[in-house]
Amino acid sequence: LSLHDALPIFFMKIVIIDDDISFLEMFNKKINSSMKKIFDQVIIDQYTNINLFPFQYDIYFLDIDLIDDNGISIAGKIKENDKNALIIFVTSKNNLVFSALKVQPFYFIRKGNLDEEFETALTLLKEHFNQKSYFSFKYDFEYIKILTDDILYLEVDNHLTSLVTRAKVYHLYKPLKEIMSEIKSDDFIQISRKNSVNIKHIKQYKKNAILLDNNQTLKIGIAFKSAVAERMIK
Repeated sequence: LSLHDALPIFFMKIVIIDDDISFLEMFNKKINSSMKKIFDQVIIDQYTNINLFPFQYDIYFLDIDLIDDNGISIAGKIKENDKNALIIFVTSKNNLVFSALKVQPFYFIRKGNLDEEFETALTLLKEHFNQKSYFSFKYDFEYIKILTDDILYLEVDNHLTSLVTRAKVYHLYKPLKEIMSEIKSDDFIQISRKNSVNIKHIKQYKKNAILLDNNQTLKIGIAFKSAVAERMIK
C-alpha cells in the first residue's frame, strides 16, 4: 500500500472550558460524536478551572462568562501563545458577544440556540480545514497527516530531520530539502544549514536569530542572513 493509497491519520486536539459541570459533560459528548465525522481521531479535554489547562489545542470551546475569570482575556492569552488557534465562544449571555469580537474568535455559539449554532460551527470547521494544506508521511508503521500550519520548524542532524510541532516531534530519515519539497509550501524559509522555519510561527525577527511563537529561539546562519532579511521584509 503506497502513501497516496492509504488514508492518513489526522489528529485534532479540542478543549472545552466551562464552569458549568453539567453543561460541560453534555457538550463533551456532543462534540465527541460530531467531530469524529470530520476528523480521523479526536482528543477532547475539558476543564472548569482555567489555571489547570495547557495552551496546546487546535480548537477551543470557551465560555465567555466564567466565575473565576474572563473568557475574553483568556482568549487573548491563547492567541498570544498560538495565533492560529481556533476559538469558539460558547455563552448564555448574548450581550457579551460584541465585546468578544476584539480577540477575533472563529465563531459564537449561544447556549440558548445550541443545536442550530453548533451545526453551523461544524460546517464552518469543515470548510476551514478543507481549505488547508497537509503533509502526509509514514511514521511508526502508520500513515500520518498533519496540518502544514502546525509545523513550527524542521531541523536536520546528519541524515535525520526532525519535524517539530507543538504536540509532537517526528523524526524522519530524509534530507531537509527533500522534506521541504514534499511539504510544498511557500511558508517555509531556510534560516541555516540545519533549520527551516514556518514563517506563520515567527514571533520576532532579529538580525542573528528568530523567535518562534512557542518562545524558542533559532539562530540564523551567516550564509542565510541576506535571504532571510529579504524574505522577512516581504
